[in-house]
Amino acid sequence: MAAKRWVLFLLPAALITLLAGCGSSTSVQTPPPPPPASQVSIAFQPEPSGALAVGFSENLTAVVSNDPNNYGVDWSLTCQGGPGTCGSLSASHTASGSATTYAAPSAISAGSMVVEIVAFATADHYKNVVAPIAINTFDSSAQGTYVLQAQGVDASSNPYQFAGVIILDGSGGVTSGEQTVNFFDSVSGTLLTKSDTNLTGTYFLGSDGRGTITINPNNDTDIGTENFSFVCLSISSASPPVLSKALIASLATNTLAVSATGTMDLQTSTGAPSGGYAFAVSGLQITKMFPLALGGVLNIDSPNTISGTGSVSDEILKFKAIPSVAVSGTLTTPDSFGQFTMNLTGGFSPSNPPAKIQFTGYIIDNTHIKLIESDNSTGSGFGSTAGVAIGQGAATGTLTGDSSFSGTYVFGISGVDLSNGNIAPSTLTSAGLFTADGGGNLINGSTDTLLLLNTVQGTGTQPQTGALISASFGGTYAVDSSGTGRASLTFDNFNPSPKFGYNPVVFLYLAGNGNPPLVLEGGDNHYPSIGTGIVYPQSSAPLTFSGDYGFSFTQQNGIENDGTAQMNANASGTPPSLSGFADINLAFAPNPDQPFTGSFSAPPSNGRFQGTLVGTNNDIVSSAVFTPQITVDYYIIDEGRGFFVETDLVTQGAQQNGQVSFGYYAARAPVCDVCP
Repeated sequence: MAAKRWVLFLLPAALITLLAGCGSSTSVQTPPPPPPASQVSIAFQPEPSGALAVGFSENLTAVVSNDPNNYGVDWSLTCQGGPGTCGSLSASHTASGSATTYAAPSAISAGSMVVEIVAFATADHYKNVVAPIAINTFDSSAQGTYVLQAQGVDASSNPYQFAGVIILDGSGGVTSGEQTVNFFDSVSGTLLTKSDTNLTGTYFLGSDGRGTITINPNNDTDIGTENFSFVCLSISSASPPVLSKALIASLATNTLAVSATGTMDLQTSTGAPSGGYAFAVSGLQITKMFPLALGGVLNIDSPNTISGTGSVSDEILKFKAIPSVAVSGTLTTPDSFGQFTMNLTGGFSPSNPPAKIQFTGYIIDNTHIKLIESDNSTGSGFGSTAGVAIGQGAATGTLTGDSSFSGTYVFGISGVDLSNGNIAPSTLTSAGLFTADGGGNLINGSTDTLLLLNTVQGTGTQPQTGALISASFGGTYAVDSSGTGRASLTFDNFNPSPKFGYNPVVFLYLAGNGNPPLVLEGGDNHYPSIGTGIVYPQSSAPLTFSGDYGFSFTQQNGIENDGTAQMNANASGTPPSLSGFADINLAFAPNPDQPFTGSFSAPPSNGRFQGTLVGTNNDIVSSAVFTPQITVDYYIIDEGRGFFVETDLVTQGAQQNGQVSFGYYAARAPVCDVCP
């Protein structure tokens, strides 16, 4: 064994000798000594924080020592998501001791991620320091059980309606929930109702109050994965504080091209409803595919029972109004998510036998319920409608006579312009205000009402598509003596008077206890329309428009576009101005982070004022719906809320754009103490 080891040793020795003799010189070459080690060093001064929230930024400074040429610092970013997802640096090279600004991404795909910021000594990249920074969302500010509802259309203008309850875990996950969806099923060729349970999904909440929700149905592949944008409006006073109210917009599903807007509310009660509830819903009647709106008062006068006493309903089906008919029914006991079923008989398209209709209700609290019709799982139901119910509480049965309705009110109505056989939603937009004097008179009224397809305001030589009623008005009202809180309103004396006059059919349903009434509207022979809305008491305090707001909007120009946004109104500017970012479902494709600006006039004492909304890209196909500019009128409810309605439908000149828009805005609370 010793001899073998010696032979093995000789082989590499011989090879070394052979290689040494292969040069042109017979002398043995010795390698040069290694270069002296670089004395350059680098360090952060000060050390980075180690954590940063989405949408926020931090200055980072690195100091290089023993660098006689002062080459400075090179910077880079790395993260698991790859280039484009890590955020950004304001400078990729700085002088030693000078800062670069790292901006965290505005959104991330999970509840948190780690970004590594590397500072290299330019003189020697082997000398570097790494700062791992954890990027966190504000998902913990959205935690609890939430009721969502949205109404809109699909790509063929069929109604799309969604209502449900989801549980957000505070870490970006949807852990459970239930939902009911009305949609057009292309296989059966009809409108259908589908319900689902055990929902899962994800969500994200950014620093500016904007976020997204993805809901994965448990067993309904027809509907597919549902995507919503939302903007946070308010934070609860609970400990810890969490999101309590938001506005949402549908960003389509992976199988349905749909667009819709709605609300998201923190659920605070699942108790069985009792007493009177004002309600209003809208959509389509199934068998004739006519636009339909229903409203009234449902009195749950014993457990799970609507006997008919103290209940009343009105229906507007296409051009026909069927007023003040009786309705009765039964309710199931709410489940753990606050979902219940309400079966109603009569009062809807009176017939023999009486019509039957079923709603699924999702309870928000002891006053508010979201409703969606759910009798159409086979395509043979009564209708496809959705809306809201507001409890009358202790006021049930006491709202008798005209004195039950007094004060100044702001209304917002959206619906269908029935002109020329149209059935597409959101083609009627109307906002306005009036004062009810407590004695049956309406005074100091003002409105902007627009019908997208109406042609009666044109002439033979100057045809016009689209009608605008922008006028002051008066009128009368009468509250039923039965105590239900149902009222009928007459709007008249419009100034300027619309061509052929305007006499809409209007029903109002009082909720009492300071709650807003609901409204059901039908047009007249020359301005046929159908719509539902809400009527808020206007504040007597100074009516201002300043600060941070969230809003949702619907625009119709042959295609419905829906979105949510956050904005800041600067009332002290000259002129006053606003700016913000919108997340838009534009032509059934998501367009997030769209910047916009605008201007507005100072609000007068009645709270109606004008403004503009301006997009940043002249290509409406790929940018915001506020492109290049739309003109709007605002109606202030109080310093924190209001409606706006686009008014340039028939304006002559460059701004005439053949579209209508309607929106609701509300003051936006920041999601953290230092958030914008």
